[in-house]
Amino acid sequence: MFTVENQVSGNRFEVAQDETILDGAISHGLGFPYGCQNGFCGKCKATLMEGEVGYLEGIPPGITPAEVSDNMILPCKCYAKTDVSIVVTELESIADIEVKTLPCKVAKIEHLNEDVAKVVLKIPGNEALQYLAGQYIDLIHPDFEPRAFSIANAPHNTGIIELHVRLISGGKFTNFVFNEMQEKSLLKIQGPKGSFYLREDSEKPMIMIAGGTGFGPVKAMVEHAIESGSRRKIDIYWGARSEQDLYMSLPNEWAEKFDYINFVPVLSMPDDNWQGRVGYVHDAVLTDFETLTNYEVYACGPPEMVKSAANTFVKKGMFEKNFFNDSFDFAHQVSSV
Repeated sequence: MFTVENQVSGNRFEVAQDETILDGAISHGLGFPYGCQNGFCGKCKATLMEGEVGYLEGIPPGITPAEVSDNMILPCKCYAKTDVSIVVTELESIADIEVKTLPCKVAKIEHLNEDVAKVVLKIPGNEALQYLAGQYIDLIHPDFEPRAFSIANAPHNTGIIELHVRLISGGKFTNFVFNEMQEKSLLKIQGPKGSFYLREDSEKPMIMIAGGTGFGPVKAMVEHAIESGSRRKIDIYWGARSEQDLYMSLPNEWAEKFDYINFVPVLSMPDDNWQGRVGYVHDAVLTDFETLTNYEVYACGPPEMVKSAANTFVKKGMFEKNFFNDSFDFAHQVSSV
């Protein structure tokens, strides 16, 4: 293992001998800039101040010999051979991230239950999408208006985009996804978009509330927190109609594996065999917490759920500035079906 230090931010992290400097930065939750992640675009350029790096396949095309002579490196393709010190400006906000329109191919369609499908998109190898955990993209098909979907995987392998698509009654695009779209189909995506993302500079414990497929961006944020080594307390509340609508077992697995993660499923229309919590998901949070003063709350799902949480949580001491949400309101629904 070698240590990489960014002299601009003061951030330090370790990388393995077979791990690129950029991969190490991403896995530690740092906002190093990048584009293609394949050595072509040059957007990740940094200056090597101390130490030694190497490239497995020679100097990539995204950097010139003159730049190499000036101690410039491409973190997406170089490996630390010693402890190194570099200079690179890290991204600090969504304003720093470029919105792109990229081609993609449908790599996989998996039906998670009767009305939710996991769609995995593969971006070509010479491209990548940099985004923050929790943001969304517009999915573009020539026969439909663009549709907005939250990204359901953490931003660690940014050549892969996972979406959780709910079948909407009368929704032309979601019916197309469920009944006609094939693997290897070609589409486009535009993004990232949205201000719903994990605030990584905070140490506050987090309450994450998902309604239905609002679990998608919550999944991305939790995965990112785990991968980046965060140990902030996370309470996940997932509200659904029936047990089958809890379409992934991941929250239970996280709760079993990590002592800082707690999971509470809440059903509004359970069958007689359900032994868990019943009712509205935001009411379960109100019951479980005496005060929300010191918490950050992330809520994603139907507008009534998000609105009810916002209104009632403030009365429990939550500061409005600590409430982050993505409400699937009417405008969002129009672009999501």
